[in-house]
Amino acid sequence: MIQTDIGHFSFNSPIVRNFIFRHHFVSIMKKKQEAKYLDKEWKELDSRLKAFLQSGDQEELHQFRVQTKKLRALLNLLEHASRQHGLLKEFKPVRKIFKYAGHIRDAYTNLQLSSRYAVKNETFKAGQQRIIEEGTLEFREKAKKHIKKIDDAYKQLKKQLPHVDNSAIAEFYKKQLEQIADSLETPRFTEDMHTNRKLIKILMYNRKLADKALNGSFKFNTGYLDQLQNSLGEWHDNIVAAELFSSPEVDDKHAATLIKKKNNNIKRKIRSLASDFMNKATAAEPAAK
Repeated sequence: MIQTDIGHFSFNSPIVRNFIFRHHFVSIMKKKQEAKYLDKEWKELDSRLKAFLQSGDQEELHQFRVQTKKLRALLNLLEHASRQHGLLKEFKPVRKIFKYAGHIRDAYTNLQLSSRYAVKNETFKAGQQRIIEEGTLEFREKAKKHIKKIDDAYKQLKKQLPHVDNSAIAEFYKKQLEQIADSLETPRFTEDMHTNRKLIKILMYNRKLADKALNGSFKFNTGYLDQLQNSLGEWHDNIVAAELFSSPEVDDKHAATLIKKKNNNIKRKIRSLASDFMNKATAAEPAAK
């Protein structure tokens, strides 16, 4: 038998064998943790989709889309941290259902905004209601196809789920925060600002899974990041709403003006929050009162 030395130890050394065993054991446990997290979030995704297919309830559709974002965030982390490509590709069928459902959700949101800003264009509102009803009917007619695609994606992802070291997860978080910090150094209210929110959401969605990996590496100020991403989300939603109400389809300049004024205040809040981003994002959270 050929023995290969590691420093002063051979592979037959009890010290080396013990090290290899412990490393392998930790890898197995870590992969089990990731699989358990995937199972939990996927079960919620499946439950929300089936609830919407049965009831047509808009909140169930919204929660299905939230779960899709959570799972995509998880796969984004695992793929980048493990450098194993293909996870996001296997998730594409679910993303297509997400986008399909988005047309229904957008119409519902437009109606909510129309009510909030007292939009009087009845033709527009009737059109949005029709999109919801017809879209929901069509979506539910394809229920079996949607469920099969989601089940197939889950099976493929379970087979390919990689082990990711804690150090790789911590490095992923560090790089993401640095990228956001660079972007916010001179805040520009362009699509890049919306991208910053998406990056923050990826980190926040994965916070529970990453908790042990970040412990001791750096602090992660969830409260601050949640406040910033909420403000960024509100700013972006208002831009979309203002564009909608300014469009020839709706043509409600009064509502559009109100939203733009509101957004000026939100932009000032974002500038204040974004200042010194990295120090705020990695500061200890205030103790609960």
